[in-house]
Amino acid sequence: MPKYKYVARDNAGKVVSGEIASSSQNEVILKLQQQTLIPVTITEISRRKSGGLFASLDDKIQTLSTSIKLKDLVFFTRQLVTFLDAGVTLAKSIKNLADAQKNISFKKVLNQVYNDITGGSDFSEALAKHPKVFDQMYVNIIRAGELSGNLDKALGSLAIYKEKAEKMRQSIKSAMMYPKFVAIFTAVIVFVIIWKIIPVFEGLFSSMGGELPAPTQLLVDMSDILENYFMFVLGGLIVAVIAVKLAFKTKPVNDLWDKFTINAPIFGVLVQQITVARITSTFALLLESGTPMLQAMDIAGKVADNNEYETSINKAIVDVKNGTELSVSLKRT
Repeated sequence: MPKYKYVARDNAGKVVSGEIASSSQNEVILKLQQQTLIPVTITEISRRKSGGLFASLDDKIQTLSTSIKLKDLVFFTRQLVTFLDAGVTLAKSIKNLADAQKNISFKKVLNQVYNDITGGSDFSEALAKHPKVFDQMYVNIIRAGELSGNLDKALGSLAIYKEKAEKMRQSIKSAMMYPKFVAIFTAVIVFVIIWKIIPVFEGLFSSMGGELPAPTQLLVDMSDILENYFMFVLGGLIVAVIAVKLAFKTKPVNDLWDKFTINAPIFGVLVQQITVARITSTFALLLESGTPMLQAMDIAGKVADNNEYETSINKAIVDVKNGTELSVSLKRT
């Protein structure tokens, strides 16, 4: 179990430090709060001291990480709430979190946010300059918290929402692991059979004379092509993968795929439920934070990550503007 070095303050404002063995930084925070201590900084130390070569290499890989994941944003939001509850100023809190951040890209973003805040910008304005990290929903809830004077509550709601979103994402990812494994394993088996096993029986098929059944002949022909033109087949597969990726960057293909996913057998219902849950939870959080209804609908539609649902939400926005009740408009879809 890794160890964490912490610096915290008690209710009297006295600064204390120490080490705690725990499975995650979130657990360290909970343990400190149970001791009526308010965390200031938390740093993992065990792997660096006793993890050996592989642990050191892992630390370097994490340091060089450039992608900003949802769990990074969740942890940042939760830590920011803790700092603000401890009475640390917003700018100082962001600077502390930036200094402790291992992800180079996220560290750069947080430093830019800190510079903007110290330069006189509002927190929401500083976040809005980085839409790939802080989406519209995040920025709007922060803005609503600033206007109402309840920034800490807004951040707390965001942290809970993002944590639930991360858990849902992990659950979906875990649920899809088995079907993906089966599909990949099946594809590999079929490939090996066509490439290596069919040629073994080809001589036997030829010695039997007569015309082979169409499915058998097809397998033999595929085996011959794969054996004689392997590099061409491999090149064709690579080109096909690239072509599919480029096709999915176009709106018509994305629209067609989104429509298929929500109407597909078995998985279609699951996709619908996940999408509706994402829309409604986002919509509720935005309304709770004080975001105007039409703006909340627009953001919730974008969060859906499905063009069919986003189009339906946009139609509902037009209907609501024209005086139609939201429930009536949604029933039409």
